Amino acid sequence: MFARLKSSFLLAPALFLCGAAHAQVVNIESRRFMNDTVPWTGFVNFRFNVSESGQRSLNFGLNGAVQYIHGKDRWFFINDLAFSQVEANDFLNTGFQHFRYNYRKDSLWTGEAFAQAQYNKPLKLDLRLTLGAGPRLTALNTRKWQVNLGTALMLEREAITDGPVEVVGRSSSYAAATLKFSAMVSLTGVAYYQPKVFDASDQRVALEGAFLIAVSKQITLESRINLLKDSTPPQGVNDMNYSWTNMFGYRF
Repeated sequence: MFARLKSSFLLAPALFLCGAAHAQVVNIESRRFMNDTVPWTGFVNFRFNVSESGQRSLNFGLNGAVQYIHGKDRWFFINDLAFSQVEANDFLNTGFQHFRYNYRKDSLWTGEAFAQAQYNKPLKLDLRLTLGAGPRLTALNTRKWQVNLGTALMLEREAITDGPVEVVGRSSSYAAATLKFSAMVSLTGVAYYQPKVFDASDQRVALEGAFLIAVSKQITLESRINLLKDSTPPQGVNDMNYSWTNMFGYRF
């Protein structure tokens, strides 16, 4: 039951968004497919928001994903593109494309490799290309709790607006936990830590919490908050950013 609920809110379009620009750490945990009983799975959604608080803000986006499973092998691809505009200013785009391969060794251990392209104009990130690989551990999987831990080594090539192009190595470690209060209500938390290899003073920390309610077999409501702390942001960008999103989802 919970696996179906978890996959359903991947289909959720955002109704309301406030706060800063999207974080530079992409949370793949919240976008994983939990359904592993069919070879092909996919989703697509559209989000749109207009707000007025002295200045009119327009936000819209399109995202989707597809997954293929064959035996112990799993491939999935995620695409996300969003545009935002304040008053008559130019549109600023954010987005990413993420490809990941998993090999599930047993019920505890999974090997992962991934490639990603990311851009975020509000945070002056013109383009970041990433390659990485590492293990994933299912530390706990009960009727009430699910806990996953993972780490990876990544190679990043990053170009920022009016800044230099840098190629660096980073590690990326995460912990994700889900508490299922009932078949209808769950709470999920994810923490990421991404320091530069051999220089832990250059680091990114991201936190996400999500509260999910299943209104019916087809409809879900979710509230999600994201926090990002970047020790070395581009000049003119805050070192702390956050976003708060309320969503509804339709499952089919």
